Amino acid sequence: MGMKTIALTFGLMAVCAFAAPQKIIFDTDMVTDFDDTGAVAVLHAMADSGECEIIAMGTCTRDNSSVAAVEIFNAFYGRPDIPVGCSKEIGVVGVPGGRDRRSHQKYIDLAAAYPEWVKHANSSDAPDACEVYRKALAAAPDKSVVMCSVGFITNMRRLLESKPDAHSKLDGRALVAKKVHTWYAMACRHPAAKEYNVQHDAESAKIAFEGWPTPIVFSDFNYGMDTFTGRLVAEREYGYRNPIKDIFAKCLPSREKCRGAKEWNTEAGHSSWDEVTVYAAVHCGAKLASRGFVREFGLERGTYRIDADGTSTWIADEKSRNFRLTEAVGRDRFNYPK
Repeated sequence: MGMKTIALTFGLMAVCAFAAPQKIIFDTDMVTDFDDTGAVAVLHAMADSGECEIIAMGTCTRDNSSVAAVEIFNAFYGRPDIPVGCSKEIGVVGVPGGRDRRSHQKYIDLAAAYPEWVKHANSSDAPDACEVYRKALAAAPDKSVVMCSVGFITNMRRLLESKPDAHSKLDGRALVAKKVHTWYAMACRHPAAKEYNVQHDAESAKIAFEGWPTPIVFSDFNYGMDTFTGRLVAEREYGYRNPIKDIFAKCLPSREKCRGAKEWNTEAGHSSWDEVTVYAAVHCGAKLASRGFVREFGLERGTYRIDADGTSTWIADEKSRNFRLTEAVGRDRFNYPK
């Protein structure tokens, strides 16, 4: 269950361990798609290799099994004590967009299969993610934390708008400015379109992107769409109970059904929006924003404008502190070969 098994499985090889592991706060929706599951696997693999320390996690969807799924994955990787929270008051309840719960059933089934690792069967009963994040940030050294979000932007907005509390006398914006050096967000679609993570809480996305006081790196829909991972997990027999395997085997169609497919599910695996974002957040960290280049990715300076209907529009700007990931070494380096 260590780094080699999972990192090689996803085709994301950790190059080396850092002297000081990157501190990560990870925010996910864990609601309909299953690249969130792959992202958690990659994150734990990189923690196993010494590249990062996961100091907090949270989900941005309520009244479902999102927190339970995160708790199961954390326990599977031997980190059951990572603080996990959930959004409150605003944002997505249940499953977004009026869809029925069948798209979330995989996580409901997972919670039923691993009850010994579940602390919060209903995500609404979990601690407030905003408080969990504030506590983790307050305890961290200045400019030491990377925020990584792969879901709706609800919790990032709530953190930004939070008031001083027992953990810090700073308000949310000041606390983020003091403790965070970069936010990596799986969000938006180039050059202008509606994208899932923005569309279902567009107000929060607009507020957070406009008010965030540190650099934001957008790993948008375009990059992850053509990056495929997970086929090895779906097909391999592990010889032990493996919740990551359970999700990919359940959700990824067979090679035969995927033959000739060019979107989302292929013979190589599933589109990997969230896995790419985690890899960039951990492996590139502050280098990407502070020096403006890394070997693995190309970069374009600018930022995304968010309209009321959830449309995201890329505005290129050489003076912006924000970036979007573009292709440099080729996305095939992330893909499992057929």
